[in-house]
Amino acid sequence: MKLSDLRDLLAAHGLRPNPRFGQNFLVDPALLRRIPEDAGVEVGDSVLEVGPGAGSLTFELLKAGAKVVAVELDHGFLRLLRERFEGELEDGSLTLIEGDILGPHETMHPEVEAWWEGLEQPPRLVANLPYAISGPFLGRLPGRKILGATLLLQREVADKAAGPVSKEEWSPLSIRLHFAFEAQTGRRLPPEVFWPRPKIESAFLQLRPKSTALAAASEEALREVLRFAFGQRRKTLLGRLGKQYPLWADALEAEGVDPKARPGSIVPATWRAALERVESS
Repeated sequence: MKLSDLRDLLAAHGLRPNPRFGQNFLVDPALLRRIPEDAGVEVGDSVLEVGPGAGSLTFELLKAGAKVVAVELDHGFLRLLRERFEGELEDGSLTLIEGDILGPHETMHPEVEAWWEGLEQPPRLVANLPYAISGPFLGRLPGRKILGATLLLQREVADKAAGPVSKEEWSPLSIRLHFAFEAQTGRRLPPEVFWPRPKIESAFLQLRPKSTALAAASEEALREVLRFAFGQRRKTLLGRLGKQYPLWADALEAEGVDPKARPGSIVPATWRAALERVESS
């Protein structure tokens, strides 16, 4: 949808972008048309879209033959979506859920959880994510079954999620994503293709599940230890870890981790080897 058309649509419904919800709408029609193809969307795929806004991407996903579940927090835009996609809501190709996609304790909205659990085939995730929820949303993906994800994020978040550029930059999120997915950045987008224009550049993050991904119980155990380890990321790790998680401290030391190492310098392969030691002890 072009900017002029989007402005007219919002004006007709008495709406405007709300900074509180991180609403920066993609207004490049050619790019919008490419996203379902880049995401690998096929006819009949189940797709989760977060923050559909005025429905520009929703329209393209439906046109590609996807069955879309879209989660929108803004009640005004939800009203617009219900009017714009009345036919798709009636035939079941689109489901709208009102509320915050982020649930408590690493969960998602309860209606999304129920939908996900009932699927015969895992969904794809395709969204122009509100910047404020990028990290928490990504943190809810390891341990879940998906066909793939194509997510438009702030460029810095996409780059870090795809893997750090130096050994000092590993984070709990990048480590967990590394175990679960093949992650790579895609197109980089300047502020000019959005309305309102953000102050930063954006980029697509593409995730493909790994066959070697951790089992759910292992992922949960790793997440707990990483949360503790990175709680004081500038301090050396093994001494602190030994008091709270002695088996993990012993396992990391057995893998050759320097007693003076900080958590961000420990590569994913070492964390995985330590996890295997802990689980076999």
